Amino acid sequence: MNNENINRQSYINQLDKYRNIQLVKILSGIRRCGKSTLLEMYKQHLLRNGIPSSHIIHRNYSAIQYEDWTAKQMFDDIMSGMHDADTHYLLLDEVQEINGWERTVNTLLETNKTDIYITGSNSRLMSSELSTYLTGRYVQIPIYTLSFREYRDFCGANQTRNNLFQKYLR
Repeated sequence: MNNENINRQSYINQLDKYRNIQLVKILSGIRRCGKSTLLEMYKQHLLRNGIPSSHIIHRNYSAIQYEDWTAKQMFDDIMSGMHDADTHYLLLDEVQEINGWERTVNTLLETNKTDIYITGSNSRLMSSELSTYLTGRYVQIPIYTLSFREYRDFCGANQTRNNLFQKYLR
C-alpha cells in the first residue's frame, strides 16, 4: 500500500478543528498505525492552505541525528527555525525519544507563538511527565489503523464488499 493515496480526511479535519488553539495536539496510537504519515499529511494540508514552509518546523526524533539529544538541544534547534513573531507550526514526531521533551514543549507553548502537534507511541509517551508539565493544555487525538472505509476507498470498488472485508480482516 502507498500511504500517500490513503485519504485520512477525518483526522485532518479533527486536527484542523484545534488549529491555532493554544493546546498541544497529541496524536497517539500503537506502532505502525499511521501517526507519522498523518503528521506529514497535515504538513501538506497546511502548505496547501497558505502556511509558508518557513513557518512549519517538522522533526522526526526517531532519526539517528537526534540520538542522545537533550531537551535543551531540542529547544535550541526549534528556536533557530523561528525567525519572526508569526505563528510557527511545530510538527514533532516521536517526541518521546528526547529525554525531558515535556519541558521543551511546555516552554514553547508558554513563551512563543506556536501551534504544536506531537506524535508518540502510547506506552512511552503517556508514561512520561506529560501530566506534570501540560495539565489542561493538551488534547489527545487517538490514531487507529485504517478503518474499513479507508481501506475500501484505497482498494477501489472492483471487489465485492464481503471479499474486501475478508481481506481487510486479514
